[in-house]
Amino acid sequence: MREHIERIRFYLKIAGVTAIYRRYFVMNAFDGALTALGVVLGAWASGAIQPRVIVGAGVGVSLAMGMSGFSGAYLAERAERLRRLRELERSLLRSLERSVHSRALRTAILWAAAVDALSPALSSLTSISPFVAAQYGLISVNEAAAASVITVFAILFILGLFTGKVSREHMFISGLRMLIVGVSTAALILLWTGYMG
Repeated sequence: MREHIERIRFYLKIAGVTAIYRRYFVMNAFDGALTALGVVLGAWASGAIQPRVIVGAGVGVSLAMGMSGFSGAYLAERAERLRRLRELERSLLRSLERSVHSRALRTAILWAAAVDALSPALSSLTSISPFVAAQYGLISVNEAAAASVITVFAILFILGLFTGKVSREHMFISGLRMLIVGVSTAALILLWTGYMG
């Protein structure tokens, strides 16, 4: 197992994709959290909030984002990476089909697709998880909504801390920026659904 992980790391290093996947992870986890926020607050503000509906909608959205992320990233990365491999083959005047470059390419494509699929799905599922407890009567619907919103804000703040660490900026300020986006989004959802109501 350890040998397999080391091989994957080696291929990813050859492909030079670490920074790209960090961006994929942050952007898509951000999307997943804000989508969950929209589902929860939209339902709550319209008065149609039911744990079973929120869990069903949240799981559906998570699966859709996961499938979209996987297939979109797989196809886009495959096209870009194959193009680079073909250019390298032309410059070397030989096929690299069975080379370490080709194996690195395949690993990079699958890794990109996995990151793009899992990050939004997991952040979205985590965000709506309090409604599972509400569905079994462990907490009230309003408590689940509050816990869900707090979970979204926590995810956004942690993502901000992560981006601050990557950029070597002040981590707390970076976390605060992400949190402000979440709070602003929540305010817009509540204003709009209030206006529509």
